[in-house]
Amino acid sequence: GDCFIMLNVPDGDLVERVVGRRTDPETGDIYHMTFKPPSTPEVEARLVQRSDDTEEKVKVRLEQYHANVAAVKDSYTEITVEIDGVGKPTDVFEAIKTAVTKKVGA
Repeated sequence: GDCFIMLNVPDGDLVERVVGRRTDPETGDIYHMTFKPPSTPEVEARLVQRSDDTEEKVKVRLEQYHANVAAVKDSYTEITVEIDGVGKPTDVFEAIKTAVTKKVGA
């Protein structure tokens, strides 16, 4: 069976998650300045932020999302599973796994 997963996260949380994201160009590792900071000053010094990870650009993307999500969501109401996307990634993953298993079976 099919499943349409909606992760519900407040816009402010999404902005914080994206704006704090950094990439190490030498290793490709992804860090977050608050949630997963680099382990050494040397790594921190070489981190780069994607050009579209600014607060202004994230807010534009969120406006586009909100303008279009209702139409998509309405098309999939019977298979939609809404998940609280706030919390530890492992907890959110477990919630998704549980919801999908209940919706479509193991």
